[in-house]
Amino acid sequence: MTKFRHLPAAGRAIIIVVAIGVLAIAIVACATSYNAIYRLVGQLGLYSYRINQAFPLLLDAAFLVAELAAILGGIMRAVTHSDEVTAGWPGTAMLLCGLGTIGFNVGHAYLLGGRGDPLTVWRCVVAALPPILMMVSFQVLIAIVKWVMLHLGRPLNSAAALTPTAMPYGMAPPGQYGLFPPHSVYGQVPSAGQQGAGQNGHGELPEPTKRAAVELHLSRLSPQELGVATGSSVVAAMAGQGIAVEETYAGRILGEWRVNHPAPTKARRKGSR
Repeated sequence: MTKFRHLPAAGRAIIIVVAIGVLAIAIVACATSYNAIYRLVGQLGLYSYRINQAFPLLLDAAFLVAELAAILGGIMRAVTHSDEVTAGWPGTAMLLCGLGTIGFNVGHAYLLGGRGDPLTVWRCVVAALPPILMMVSFQVLIAIVKWVMLHLGRPLNSAAALTPTAMPYGMAPPGQYGLFPPHSVYGQVPSAGQQGAGQNGHGELPEPTKRAAVELHLSRLSPQELGVATGSSVVAAMAGQGIAVEETYAGRILGEWRVNHPAPTKARRKGSR
């Protein structure tokens, strides 16, 4: 199974630098937004001193929670295959919190000088910049996480994102629905002991059964998909079916399959005509 440490050193360094940079931007943006919202709410005289201290944290915290909920919604939609799972509410919360943070910062900047102050416009522009940079930076970081997960064979919008990389000794792998079965099969999913029945007693499928499952998966791939398939992608596909396969084992079967089932060439297709 491909892991983060298997990525090229340059790629790992870029990911770490970007993550540190996003964290630094978030800290500065949260500090500026907190200060602006705290001063604005204090001027309005709506709440007590303690509430005024906590209020500025609501928008940024709610934005991050909604962002994570939207990612989880994409994973659960792939797991359940249900239209009931959507990212509508998390997306709405992200939009409201983002606009709210920008609005509070701009409102505070506007009240400092008012319409007649020639610096009011520039104050509003400067005040809006930190929260916008923070939101864009988080989107960049999430995009990088999606790319890395895709390279590891565990796209964030698929059930494989929640599939464990390896099962402890003595435990059976998850069933065909992964860790989160669809709601239509709740109550029908066998226990770990039932899943291990008929196997070698350790929750591990016999090698002929594993090979048959891998070959069945390869037989369903188109020539283009077979051409770009890798051992890690086969491992991820098998993990989605609840079958644990080593990457080297999957790669060996993939190589043998390509030799025994070569893709048809143009010359062969013309000859067949």
